[in-house]
Formats: sequence, C-alpha cells, structure tokens
Amino acid sequence: MLRFTVSLFISLLLVACSPKPVTKTITIAINPWPGYELLYLAESKGFFKQVGLDIKLSQTATLSDAQRAYISGRVDGFASTIVEAVQAQEFGGDPLNIVLLADYSNGGDLIVSHEDFKTLNQLKGQKVGCEVSSLGIYILARALAVYDMSLDDVEIVNMEQGNALQALNSGHIDAMVTYPPYSFEILNSTSQKSHKVFTTAEIPNEILDTVSFSQNVIKANPDLVPKLQQAWQLAYDYLEQHPDEAIQLMAERELISVDEFSQSLADIYLLSNPEQNKLLKENKKLTNLAQSVCDTLNKVGAFDSSCEHIETLFYTGI
Repeated sequence: MLRFTVSLFISLLLVACSPKPVTKTITIAINPWPGYELLYLAESKGFFKQVGLDIKLSQTATLSDAQRAYISGRVDGFASTIVEAVQAQEFGGDPLNIVLLADYSNGGDLIVSHEDFKTLNQLKGQKVGCEVSSLGIYILARALAVYDMSLDDVEIVNMEQGNALQALNSGHIDAMVTYPPYSFEILNSTSQKSHKVFTTAEIPNEILDTVSFSQNVIKANPDLVPKLQQAWQLAYDYLEQHPDEAIQLMAERELISVDEFSQSLADIYLLSNPEQNKLLKENKKLTNLAQSVCDTLNKVGAFDSSCEHIETLFYTGI
C-alpha cells in the first residue's frame, strides 16, 4: 500500500511539473505582391484562427528583404517566388520546403523603360535596374534570352524596388525589372513617362509564387501545412464569393486603386487548394521548374549551387 501511495505521489508530481503545451506563433515574412494578399485576407477574416493557426505576417519591403528575414532566422517561413526559395538554403538559410503554391505570374512581373526605348532590343548597352540577388536578375536574364540577348548586352544596376522611380527620373537607370504595386507607381508617374517592354506573359507558368517553411518548423508543427492550405482556400473562396469587398480590402493594403488591383489579378493565376495539391503530389513538373531556375541562376552567376537540394524542395507530406 505504501509503495502504491509513493508511486501515485510521484506520478502526480511528474504531471504537475510537466510543461503545458505551448501554441507557437508561426511567423511568415511577406512583401507587397497581389498574389500574397490572400494571406492578409485570411488574417483579416479570421481564417487562420478558424483552422487553428496562430500566424503572424511580418511585412517586408521586397522579395530580397523577405528572403533575408528567413536566412537570418527572424521568421519561420517566407512568401517569395520560386527563385528566392531555390536560393535561400544555398545562401545560408535552414533547409526548407515549399508548402504552398500561391500563383503563377503570367504578366504580373515586367520590365519598364523610358519611352525612348520602344522594345527590349533597344535596351542593348543601356542601364537596367533589378534586384540582383533575387527575382529581378532571373527575369532580366529570361527576358533577354527570349530576344536572343544575354546579361552581357546590358549594364546591370542593383536597384531596390522603392528606389526605382527616382533612379529612372534621374537617368541613373534606363529601365527597371519590377512588379505591382511598385510598377503602378512608375507607370502612373507624371514626372517619368515609362512603358512596358516585357512581361512574364511571354514566359507563362515559369514564375511561381510560393510560401516556404523551415523543415524543422514543419516537423515540430505537423498540422501547420494542411491548416495553412485550408486557410488559403477559405480566402480563395471568399475572393470568389465576395469579390468587391475582398478586392477593396486587398487594394487598400497594397496602396493601389481597386482598378489597379483588379488589373494585377488579371496578370496572375491564383492557385486553388485542389490545383496545388495535384501539383505537389505529382511534383515532377515542379521539380523540373525548380531545376531550370537553379540552372539559370548558376549560369548568370547569381549563386553557385549543385542544385541537389531541388529534389527535396517541395513539401510532399500531404
């Protein structure tokens, strides 16, 4: 009887001393881009809480900033194009998985130039601004290749999105690789007449926007990915069912007009949950795309990678 009493006391003591389960806040770095706004829509409509997630969206200015936030360990994951996701581990970030496929940019990313340059070919020998460490250099390389040119045919100027308009106005650059909402600021400027000379409509289904998480975070939170996908679908459905309200909310957050935001949506293809799951399950197409991105980044000197990590880049635990 004494042995039982002691045993019971020890068991109760262990239970009392056991730490209580802690619901971890999952942080995602995110930069302005219409395709990512469904995440903010999910936040504002309470869809994260509805599916049992505690998500904090950490706003950054650019794709490079979001990537740097992940690499430095300040966030658990980040929204980006496939380019930054391919780079992150090679730049020193924790091994990651792409867990959500937000959209394809089929016209959303573009190159704008001074009105003096009517076509992309006319930019030969001119100064082109882009974010050298991320998507910008990839878009520029692919655009030039479409027109039988290479990066050697232009003078590349490393340029953050927020500085592009001033650089165009001052003549520091002749063209810029950009995307909404920054592209609207440039194209609508009264001080600088610019126009499009290339958009990703010319390379459809190649620029994929994604959300990635550290593999360690995924392992520690096994329900994270399916719940995030549920919240995304709730926001996707809300946009379809209440387009006027949803677009108004998202346009205000992007600091652009409703018409501009609607135009941006027309230039991207948002992916629903069923479409994402099909791609992730049959991920040969995604792996081939990531391999092509990795090869191109190596070719243009954006990094030096064996590309071996591509085989495990996409989340398959659906």
